[in-house]
Amino acid sequence: MNTVFTGILLNLQKKYNKVNEFQDITKQMAASLQRNDLYSFQLLMNMRTELMIDIENMDYAEEELIKSLSEDDEKQIRSALSKEMEGKQFATPDLQRINDIYNKTKRSLQNTVQVDKAISLKVGGENSFYHN
Repeated sequence: MNTVFTGILLNLQKKYNKVNEFQDITKQMAASLQRNDLYSFQLLMNMRTELMIDIENMDYAEEELIKSLSEDDEKQIRSALSKEMEGKQFATPDLQRINDIYNKTKRSLQNTVQVDKAISLKVGGENSFYHN
């Protein structure tokens, strides 16, 4: 296995773990709002902000790793990092694993957005980012 592929795979797994932690904190924020516990809500918001920064840094690191690959390897990785390729067979188990983790991460983020939307509408009302 290419060491850069290994680095990308490890980065994706760490990012997936952070995204799940982000989702958990978002759910805790919703629960604290239901209890009208604004102190906990603010603490959780700060924790979530830190996680967002960590995830963004992981995205930058991933992009740097991808850019260091040959053109052919970069094309394969970018294909694996695609929702459209979910459920497709890849040339190597590493590419398959990269696609699996990528898509699990995307699903987790979609679930988090649903909870975040409810929080934003409750806190922001008509000023919410999600308000139509």
